[in-house]
Amino acid sequence: MDETPKTAIRGMMLYVLALLVLGILAGAAYTIYGHPADPTQPSAAETIPEKAIAPQ
Repeated sequence: MDETPKTAIRGMMLYVLALLVLGILAGAAYTIYGHPADPTQPSAAETIPEKAIAPQ
């Protein structure tokens, strides 16, 4: 088989880099804007009881 063209390798690296950048941007956007729409709603951590009874 022939050698893989450098353009294909470069294109694949560009694709992976673009996915990585999009993932980082999506994570940042979710961190900044991913809060509940209703600020009066308690967070999920606050709804968990302090001491849950362990199943026997």
